[in-house]
Amino acid sequence: MAKELVNDDFLTMNDDFEEYIKYVNLLLTDYYEIVDKIDKIIENNVFSSETYIELTGIMKYASKRVFPLLLAFFGQDENFEDDIYPEFMDIQLMVLYLFDKLQYELDEALLNYNVSDVLVYEEIINLESINYLLKIILPQLSLFTKVFDLKIQFIDGTIDDVEFERKMVEIHDTMFI
Repeated sequence: MAKELVNDDFLTMNDDFEEYIKYVNLLLTDYYEIVDKIDKIIENNVFSSETYIELTGIMKYASKRVFPLLLAFFGQDENFEDDIYPEFMDIQLMVLYLFDKLQYELDEALLNYNVSDVLVYEEIINLESINYLLKIILPQLSLFTKVFDLKIQFIDGTIDDVEFERKMVEIHDTMFI
């Protein structure tokens, strides 16, 4: 898990490039864990108080910690104004909106059902919409993870600017399929 930063350490990390790259990779790892946890919840197809707590925690951690740091990370890029980046920021905003809708559905399920027992999704009417929201959120998070990973490769010199642009266009094109 990425450590807590104080006094805008994140913005001054460029002075120590190795520390900066290490931190950003930790952040990417956190992001991958969020995607994996949501994927496992979808696969399990059950709902319990543990599922509620886990999903609520994931959404809070992503929206209050991971997403703001990603915005700071992308905000340092002089290419931020180019065509591609605003669309990826739109994905992030859409995920935040879907998180809000998902939290509403989770709260409603918690209020209407005894979730101390494990319930199969089909037994709860609004859990169909919870599962649907999760299935919409997951590909968007995965897409954004690809962008973030590619950006790290570009910054640490693993790929050059031509390869970066080519791969960004490939990722961008997958958004419309």
